[in-house]
Amino acid sequence: MRTETPQRVTLRSTEVQRNFRDVVNRAGSGREHIIVERDGLPVIVMLSVAEYQSLMRERNLRQERRRQLEATARRIGQAIERRGLSEEEVLAQLDQTQEELYDERYGKPRA
Repeated sequence: MRTETPQRVTLRSTEVQRNFRDVVNRAGSGREHIIVERDGLPVIVMLSVAEYQSLMRERNLRQERRRQLEATARRIGQAIERRGLSEEEVLAQLDQTQEELYDERYGKPRA
């Protein structure tokens, strides 16, 4: 697995068109991320398939973690509703639990 950070290289779209094979080889090597500009504005990035796949895996992991967090938040909300607790009561219980955990971990009350 590659450990060095790829170099960012910015090229104009006309240069990419003229030297397409070379640019593809450079991006495909994983040593460079090619940012292609048109009229001075970045429009695409060329990077290796391995890096693209890595980005997509990370994106999918983030989406799955978000789904899990949302599901957990829903379950917590449902449990709170079933118990008939108000927001103030929940916050007070959270504060109390936080104090107890702090005391347990550090052996003394927080100031």
